This record gives sequence, structure tokens and C-alpha cells, in this order.
Amino acid sequence: MLLGTGLALSAAGCRDEHPFVPYSIEAGGPAAVLDASADATGPGAVDAAVLPGEGVSATVAPPGTAEWTLDGVTLEAPAGQVFVLGIVADFDGDGAKDAFAVVRPTDGSDWGQIAFFRASSLATPTLFAPPVGLTSGSVCTRTARLLRIGARSVLGEVGVTCPAATGPDRWLVLLDAGKPRDGGVESGGRVQFAATIADPPGAPTLSVDAEVTDRDSDGLDDLALHVALEGGGAPLEPGPRVVADFAWLQRHAGLSRERGLTEASFDAMATLAATRAARARDAPTVPILVRQARALWRAMCGDGGAARFVPVTATGEIVCGMGQSLAALAVAESRAYVTMGDPVHAGLALERAQRAPAVATAGQLAEGQRQITQIAPVLTARGVRALAAVPAVRRGHEPAWGSLAFETSGKLLVRTAAGLVRVDPEPGDEAAASGVDWKDPVTSPDGSLVWIEAYDPCDGLSLRATFAPSSGDDVRDVALPVAPPLGGRCIGSRGASARVVPIAWGAGGLEAFVEGEPVLIASDLGHASLLASYLDEPSHPGSPRSPDGKTYVVASRVGLIVRGPGGAHVLRAKALDGTYSEQEGCVVSDDATHAACVHDGKAWVGAWGP
Repeated sequence: MLLGTGLALSAAGCRDEHPFVPYSIEAGGPAAVLDASADATGPGAVDAAVLPGEGVSATVAPPGTAEWTLDGVTLEAPAGQVFVLGIVADFDGDGAKDAFAVVRPTDGSDWGQIAFFRASSLATPTLFAPPVGLTSGSVCTRTARLLRIGARSVLGEVGVTCPAATGPDRWLVLLDAGKPRDGGVESGGRVQFAATIADPPGAPTLSVDAEVTDRDSDGLDDLALHVALEGGGAPLEPGPRVVADFAWLQRHAGLSRERGLTEASFDAMATLAATRAARARDAPTVPILVRQARALWRAMCGDGGAARFVPVTATGEIVCGMGQSLAALAVAESRAYVTMGDPVHAGLALERAQRAPAVATAGQLAEGQRQITQIAPVLTARGVRALAAVPAVRRGHEPAWGSLAFETSGKLLVRTAAGLVRVDPEPGDEAAASGVDWKDPVTSPDGSLVWIEAYDPCDGLSLRATFAPSSGDDVRDVALPVAPPLGGRCIGSRGASARVVPIAWGAGGLEAFVEGEPVLIASDLGHASLLASYLDEPSHPGSPRSPDGKTYVVASRVGLIVRGPGGAHVLRAKALDGTYSEQEGCVVSDDATHAACVHDGKAWVGAWGP
């Protein structure tokens, strides 16, 4: 049985008779064996032989060892190299001891290789090297792992840990000793599967274990990977441990993916999230659990947009799909926010249930909407009016204030290409207006900074915001506590632009929705955090906040969600049905009796009050 610390979500469908080899053993079990001695080949290098419980772990070689007698077998490292880890066993079933070992240059010039010593040819080992183009550097610490998996195979991992990785920094490989000159298998063994792993700074720890068994009883060894994600660092909140299984059946033509096991893993996460979402004491844990589950999907799946785990031998990229599982996770997150009494976050979470690659059912959406309206009752408009004034809509990726704004008088301003138009919502009178300071760019209160972009840097970790100082200094980037949308494909030299809605920018910092998450960016651009509640900052024309700053509106599929001193409501109108999530630049009056939005380039204003 695989044990771990924190929240462990083992996949439904994992077979007890085929245990995985874990990285660690939970407190109360045998302690992990760690060798923390400095490697003579370089400063700070540490190798670990992890006690795997059900498997057989490697022995750590004495530092600087080029000739090593291990379990009665004398091994000689290739010229100029030394041993790091080794396992001796009869891997090919011929009755004589073979060996797998991690070897590394004495000068520490690369990550190292895995050597296979067959008993019949110990003097000429077969070497398996990582692909070129992997992260390296003098400040990096080399790591290695070697575990026996099944009768003939080992799981090897070599790599580095670096302060700032520039690409893949680990190579994971499953090697099979085979049988000497049997069935066409090379006498030096073969690579069954290999992949590279990237570890961006601050990313949750990604660990991979393997299982080699005959899953379908056809006489051929099949492959399963047990993948765990845990923790993480700024700017994202550390997440719990989540686990998913990936399996391939061995066919004579090669490995064939068994998708059902992965689907079951994510279904299990969604089920746990849904169970917790309904309980008041557990609901606050659900959003971070769901985000971590999405992060695991993104890390492993090629259709996630920026996979950290990339197969390089035996299979192509791992395409997961699983739209229904992703939708179920989003629905559970929405339910958790309902339990916490937050209809705005609930509505935004429900949006993610129907945003590709998530595919929600009509029943899931209907139930999610019903739950939201339990804490934010529906108000039906007594009238919706299309406006003659055509709002000026800014094109491009640069954040901008919206084209609509209510005044404290209750009248609506529309910014057009020709100037401002004032609209009386009740009779519908429209007239030219002036005297309103309404700048289009999102600029700091003192004018020293302009927000020019929010984007996905394609590291699979978090979004970033870019600001241009008016002084002419270099632009500044701020890491945001928002994960990239699932399924997005990064394009261009700076990745993909993110959807943003600015809320306010005052002395306390910049408030905004970024990909549906409310964030606060510090005024000195030193950091960003999730926005728990709005600050008491002046409202800006074009903001989703009311003129007095006490009420705000968010467009979602369930309707226009309005929250203020009078409570929360969902605003609907027959004329708007089916378009709520498409509404843009929405604004609300101080008393929440009127709201207005832009849809398909045209503006409208509605009345919900008495």
C-alpha cells in the first residue's frame, strides 16, 4: 500500500495486488534511508536511496568509487566516471547476478547515466544517457534515484535541482534487462519508457513511481505510472497531495494507453471535493484541492497547455481529455463557495465547468445554478432597453476600463468614439455629456505606472502581470496567484494573453479579476495575492463597482450576480437569457436597481428595482 503525508487521493481502480513503489513512507512506518554526505564530484550534491517498502531500492556508493564490490559482484565504472547508486540482482533470469547503476563523471560535468552490467559481460556495460538540452549549471545540485520495479526492470531518475530551471531538469526512465539474445532483445537491455520532467521554481513537487505487471493477463508486462503532486510555493498557495494513475498495456506493436484508470483517478478527486463542499467545516479546503487537481492534470497532460511531464520514448504526449471529470471538479468548487455564502466566487467557478476542455452536463449546470440562487435570489428585470449610443470597445490585449459607468445620480455614461453620452435609464433619454475624467488605460493614481498586460508565461505554474513605468525604466513583471486556464496553447514570444477586468487602483494597490479570480497587486508591485474583500478605494469609471464602491456586479452563466449592502441577487431578464456569460463591461448603480452591460458591441441598460 502506498502511503503519504497530507491529503492522499489514491486513484479508484488501483489494484492492491500490484503495489506501486513510493518515494516515502508515512510517519509510523519504516524511516526513509537518506545519504546526506557530500558527493566528492561536486559541492552540495546529495543522492538518496529511498526505502520503497514493496520494492528494492538502490545502494548508495561510497563517494568517488570507480571500482565497487556490491553483493559479491565487482563492478568497474566506465573510464572517467564513478558510481552513485547500484542494484545487483538476477534481472534476466539466467541464474547469475546482473547490475544496474547510476554513474557520473568524476568532474561532475553532467547529470550522469544509467549503466546495465549483464553477468556475462560485466566489463562492457551498456550506458543509457539522458537526452540533450536539459537544465544544467554550476549552482545546480545533482540528484539520482534507482529502484527495482518487477523482476526484470528498474526505474531510474537522474537530474538536477536548480534555483531557476531553464527547461526539463529530470530524466525518468524505465529499463528492462530482458534476456540475453532472446527473442531479439538486445543483450544490453532496453528502454521501456522515458520522459523528461520540468520543475519551475515554486511549482508543487511532482513525483512519479512505476509498476510493471501483466495487468491484462496476456503474458506481456504492462506499465503503470503513479503520479503525485504536493505543496508548492509563492505566488500560489501550497496544495494538498493529489495522486493519479496512468497506464499502458503492452502490445506487440507497442504500448497502448488505458485511459479508464486516469479518468477514475480524477473522478475520485471530484467525488472527494463534492463531499467536502457540502460541509461547512470542510468547504474552505475545496478550492485549493480543486486547483491542485487541475495542476496535476496540467502537469501530466499534453492537452493541458504546458505539461511538466513529457514522454520522450515509447509513447507520444499524454492526451488526457477527461472533460467530464474537470467539470465535476469545477461544480464541486462552486458548491463549496455556496456553502461559504459567496455567490460571486460560486458563479465564477461554475463558469470553469463549461470552459473547454471541461464539459459539463446540462444537469450539472442546472444544479449548480439552483444552488447559487439559494443564496442569491433571482430578480427578474421589469425592463431592458437597448441604447443608441455605441460604446467604444478597446481592442488588443492591454487591460482597459470598460465603456459604461453609472453616476451617483443613477444616470448611465457611455464612452463612445465621438465622446461621452449620458443616458437616463428610465425614460431612455440620451444626450452628450462632458466634464468626466475617464482615461482608457489602467494607470496608477500618481500616473507612474500603466498596466499593459496579463499573460501566461507557459511555465505551467502561474500567470503574470506586466507594468510599464512612465519614467522609461524597464517594464516590471509580477507573478499572480492565478493558474493558467486549462487547455490553453501558448503562442508567441510572451505566451498567451489572460482575460482581465480592472476593479480599482488606489493607495492599497490594484484590484482586478484575472481569469475569473479576484486579485490584489501591491502598489509597489512587490507581490500579488488573492483578494478576499474589496478595499475602500475610489471607484473608477468603467469599473464593475458602483460609484460609491459598495456594490459590484459579475457576469456569469447563472445571470448577473450583484452583491452589496442589500445582499446578493442574481439579475435576469428574458431578453438576456442565454447570453449572461457573454456580457462584458457590466456596471451597477449604487442602489443596485439598475445594471448595464455590452454585448456583441452594443450597450443595454436594465431596471430591477421598484
